[in-house]
Amino acid sequence: MSANLNPGGAFSELAGGGQETTTTAPKTTSNAPATETTNSHTVILLSLGAAVLVLSGIGFVIARDARRVAPAGDPDAIERGSARDSAARLRRRRAKAKAARHQRKRNR
Repeated sequence: MSANLNPGGAFSELAGGGQETTTTAPKTTSNAPATETTNSHTVILLSLGAAVLVLSGIGFVIARDARRVAPAGDPDAIERGSARDSAARLRRRRAKAKAARHQRKRNR
C-alpha cells in the first residue's frame, strides 16, 4: 500500500531503505575553462579594438573635410567679410529691384 501512495520511493529513501548511490562529478582540468574565457576575452578585445579603429577613422575623415571647407584666417576678418558680403548683396538686390521698376514703367 505504501508503494501506491509513494510511487517514487521517497519515503523509503528517507527511512534509509533506499540504496545509497554515489555520483562523481566529471573531473575537469583547470586549463579547459581558462582557455574558453581567454578566447572569448580575446574576441571581445579584438572587436572593441576594431570598433575604436573604425570610429577614429570616421572622426579623422570628418575633421579633415571640415578643415578643408572652413575658411582660413582670423575670426575678425571673417566677420568683416561677411558684413561686406551682406552689404554687397543688399546693394545688388536694390539695383535689381530698381531695374525691375524701370522695366515695368517702360512696358506700360
